[in-house]
Amino acid sequence: MYIKTMEDIEKLKKIPTIKYINLDITNPDQEIIKYFLENGQNYSYAETIDKRPGYIYIDYATFKLGQTIINHAIANIDPKLTKLEKARAIYIYLGKELGYDINSYPEKNEDFNLTNLSTINNIWGAISNKKITNISLSKLYYYLCHLMNISCEIITINEAGRLANKLTINNATIIVDLMEDLPFIQANMKTTSFGSYNDDHELDKKVGYISEEYSDLNLDNTLKKINCSEGKVLGEILTQTQSILPVRDIRPIELSLVYQEIFDKYFPNYDITINNLYINNIYNHKEHFILFSYQDEHYSFNYAQNSFILITNEELLQNIETKKIGLYLDEEVPALTSYRLKSA
Repeated sequence: MYIKTMEDIEKLKKIPTIKYINLDITNPDQEIIKYFLENGQNYSYAETIDKRPGYIYIDYATFKLGQTIINHAIANIDPKLTKLEKARAIYIYLGKELGYDINSYPEKNEDFNLTNLSTINNIWGAISNKKITNISLSKLYYYLCHLMNISCEIITINEAGRLANKLTINNATIIVDLMEDLPFIQANMKTTSFGSYNDDHELDKKVGYISEEYSDLNLDNTLKKINCSEGKVLGEILTQTQSILPVRDIRPIELSLVYQEIFDKYFPNYDITINNLYINNIYNHKEHFILFSYQDEHYSFNYAQNSFILITNEELLQNIETKKIGLYLDEEVPALTSYRLKSA
């Protein structure tokens, strides 16, 4: 049943067979949201945009958790901010909280599970799991903007069907692509896809994104001074960048994108590779991590220790052979191939 007004809820109470609820996120009503948070245990939920119903439903527990997170986020945005500032604050908040999920990519997983992808295509499922798809991220940004009374649309920006958002503020149009900016937001860098406001220091200070400067400038000043002819190159790069970047707060895919940009810009003559691997945890879930390799050096970021750790060829190969560590599909570690040949 499509729910838009409190009158719809009165109708719903008289139809006990209804199990699936489509909530209007174009004109969200806080009274309706509150009703389902308190009384909606027997329903599953999807979103409706401009009367177009969604068909990916999640259970009540996921809906409640997701909506509670959204309510908390909205409550923490200063009501005195302008609409532009609120739109930017939402952009930064979602960029910090959400990330790509390599386990939702069928081209990377032999054991791809469509159920997991369906869950994170739903806005409440996505924000509960902190994992998104292009569809759910554009819908989440749309929903939070509408909760703040900001004019926002979902648009297609290329022939492949990629989605982004269009803001209309003070009769001006701003095209924003949060999917593109996730790595940069998590790294406190300048964004690239928020119209003409990607390096507006005063705006970003006001919404709490930066205190003084973006990470880009500090990285530039530091990386230009690294002497690549001395010592262990990869270890030095990672040590220096970790002193600037909030690595612990950057998710694996986003981390790989940030570092690929660093390697391409500052160290193009070094054949540094980045691979996607995983650890099989006690629940038999894949814990994604990034492996940086240069010659016979391998580094991975240990989130518990908050530091990059060196992994030898022997350790890495042994863990792969015992299946403690796995490689996602189409991942090759050049150094390991050479090492196997040398060992043989």
